[in-house]
Amino acid sequence: MTGLSKSEIEQRGHPVWVEVDLAAIRHNVAILRGLAPSSEVMGVVKGYAYGHGNPASAQAMLDGGATRLGVARVAEALHLREAGISAPIHLFTEPPPQAVAALLDHEITPTVYTKTFAFGLAEAASQRGLRVGVHLKLDTGMNRVGVPLDAADDLVRTLRRLDGLWIEGLWSHFATADVIGHPFVKEQLDRFWGLAERLQKSGMDPPIKHIANSAAAMSMPESQLDLVRCGIACYGLWPAPAFRGTADLRPALSLRARVGLVKLVEAGGALSYGLSYGLRETSRVVTVPAGYADGYDRGFSATADVLLRGRRYRVSGAVCMDQFMVDVGSAEVEAGDDATLIGKQGSEHITAEELGSRIGTINYEITSRIPSRVPRLYLNEQRATRAEGLPSETTEGLPSEIKREAGT
Repeated sequence: MTGLSKSEIEQRGHPVWVEVDLAAIRHNVAILRGLAPSSEVMGVVKGYAYGHGNPASAQAMLDGGATRLGVARVAEALHLREAGISAPIHLFTEPPPQAVAALLDHEITPTVYTKTFAFGLAEAASQRGLRVGVHLKLDTGMNRVGVPLDAADDLVRTLRRLDGLWIEGLWSHFATADVIGHPFVKEQLDRFWGLAERLQKSGMDPPIKHIANSAAAMSMPESQLDLVRCGIACYGLWPAPAFRGTADLRPALSLRARVGLVKLVEAGGALSYGLSYGLRETSRVVTVPAGYADGYDRGFSATADVLLRGRRYRVSGAVCMDQFMVDVGSAEVEAGDDATLIGKQGSEHITAEELGSRIGTINYEITSRIPSRVPRLYLNEQRATRAEGLPSETTEGLPSEIKREAGT
């Protein structure tokens, strides 16, 4: 379930890597449990655990007190099952029909919001002699996926007639919970309860009702219900800037690289593609071997800072696919030094939120974009577990069991 050790990262020639502090994830989940003491916590690990890596991050959430996990695709759930995770895994969207067999084989809890999928799932379940608990997704106003409210009663009647299914859960998703006090959140919650009450009157009361994401779990106790689905906050990232400092969350992810080259460039020279950065005086120029193929956005060109020897320096010129350059003036920086792109170095800290603000996006996108070619180094693991199923570039030739270096 691990990534690579630091020595393995170096031996395999990776010049850039992600560090994920699993103790921070466990801590954050415990904080969220305290904010919603009467609710179960579902740890959301879709999108490769928001870039933090699976299944190590998923296991850390369970160790921190989460009882369920949430994913967007069947393949993400299979990744967890193949690593030995047996906790309930919820699928947030209806999968292609071809994936139903795998869903049933691996006891993945499905979401249902169309009759077509419900019929196919029920038939497959009945053929296996199963009665599968499903979670009915309501569209209470986000208009993404879910059954529209005016069609929900009809779908419920259909589900109750299908022998292979039973309705375990009822859920929806907020569109504006990241805006504290937004009136549409209450409107969605009222719509959700309207259907839940109609179902109760008809003699059906699903045992698990859930609508709160990280933002709602942190700011709307009335939305917590039986279960809260927490993703971004589990990783120590804020659902939105207004939430900053509202809870004791600890960022889990750092992105670091090893300086590849330092050279003296004379005044009048220029850097990178397009020669957009000109040197007014002779300077030391640092090449950092990380680029947009590593999830370090091209928009960071001349806008983002990087930490070298505990000081901030601005990215100089265009970010390339695999490298970018930094004008450090006369500062003493050497090849082999650590460069911090996200995370702490000395007294300075570059956050995912800061980088997002540089290019007009959100912290979710900053971490989720970091691809699997960048190895994950897991810190503060609690146990030795199976090697994580990363693509062959990072796992080829490794034994199936990797002993972690303590504290690395």
